[in-house]
Amino acid sequence: MNGYLIFSDLKGFSKLTEPEIRIFYKEIMPQLSERLKPFIERASVWNTWGDAVVAVYESGHDAVGMALLYRDLFKEYKYHELGITKLYPRIAGHYGEFEYFDDPLLQRRNVLGTNVNTTARIEPITRPGEVFVSKQFKEAIENLPEKVTRVSFDELGEIELAKNFGVKEIYRLYRNDEPKQIIDRILRTDLSWALPEAPKMSEDESKTINFYKNAPNKEILQQALKSEQIEGKSGHYIIELADICKSFGFYEEAITYIQRAEQYFLDINEIKVYPFKHQKRLLKIKANCLTRIGEYESAADIVYGLWQLGARDSDTLSMLAAQYKRRAIFENGRLLKYDEIRKELLERARDLYLEAFRLNIEEYYPAINVAYLYKLMGGMEAGKGNKLAGYILQSWGHRKGEDWWMDSTLAEAELIQDDLEPALDLFQNAVKNHNPTSFERRATSEQIQIYAHFTNQQANVEPILKILE
Repeated sequence: MNGYLIFSDLKGFSKLTEPEIRIFYKEIMPQLSERLKPFIERASVWNTWGDAVVAVYESGHDAVGMALLYRDLFKEYKYHELGITKLYPRIAGHYGEFEYFDDPLLQRRNVLGTNVNTTARIEPITRPGEVFVSKQFKEAIENLPEKVTRVSFDELGEIELAKNFGVKEIYRLYRNDEPKQIIDRILRTDLSWALPEAPKMSEDESKTINFYKNAPNKEILQQALKSEQIEGKSGHYIIELADICKSFGFYEEAITYIQRAEQYFLDINEIKVYPFKHQKRLLKIKANCLTRIGEYESAADIVYGLWQLGARDSDTLSMLAAQYKRRAIFENGRLLKYDEIRKELLERARDLYLEAFRLNIEEYYPAINVAYLYKLMGGMEAGKGNKLAGYILQSWGHRKGEDWWMDSTLAEAELIQDDLEPALDLFQNAVKNHNPTSFERRATSEQIQIYAHFTNQQANVEPILKILE
């Protein structure tokens, strides 16, 4: 079918107290349902959960009428008389193809399709108390044989949708007797000149970066970098150089490039601005390199700063965990003996990896690190490491062959479970299928060497380490 999809939710609903939620369902919902009854009955699909409404219409008149009535009901409601916080609906509209299906769980018709997802991604970027619709919705309404009267659309421009769902041309739907909003015109103004972006890499720079990335070994890359002149090069180019150096194990050189990128500035009306100094990617590369040369405190400070600045993701926590792990088991570049391990730091690393895994249960990187740390700790913790390794194989085994990191993680999980033959076989196939870079080989080798050192399995892992040379 082609039709009109309406999604809405209520800003402020999640902050209602439990007594307010009871008032909402006992007092407000019955009144809403009574006023909306004609539109509920004419909807091809009508679903609700919590404060959200999903409605599908084959009639453009019904879609517009429902969206504006729903908006007005909340705008006009006298919340203070019930003692409840004011709620603002965000209503999104889209037009396109979708598919009906009989939902056996709901015992009624439901809807699916990419356009359903698109509508769901417009709703979060809608201003509270407004109706935002796609260009497709606007044009479908305007092309109806029987015109929808007394409504207008204000162009808002191209807006990025929620959850990285791309960019869409968006319009505000409103009644003709309502005033236009100055904010629509202001937000549509192109302000990019006020704080311009740093220039992108040139075509020649991109070709050079690709050449460096595909260097067959670190010796050839090192020779090529000797003639590298970065004066006049773009900041993006310098950061790519730093990342390549990190990947090949040239950590000191990478930090030198990072420092140059941090000094890169744009002169905007006689004020210097530094577009890369606080860039998350640059800071993560810097922290990684500092960790590799033993500057753990500086690296941890950078990662903790990223966390405070809002980079509260699994990757940032895993980087912070890595600082504590290395500080726990290394001293002046030397692997400590088992009885010299700083166990409190190792426990903190374990808990940070666990928190990273909790934040993103789909991410296998913190999971395999937790499994390793359990085994390093020994005793009852070692059993947890075996079980977590088994969970990794069970949860991600179907993704074997995806890339180097996936396959090496599965091989390491076998190793942690002391299944040496499957681990060896997986590593052989991973090297053959993915031709890992020197950084990928070295990072994996180091992890296995640390594991073998603290579990006295040096002889057992020797064939695996030879494969990774």
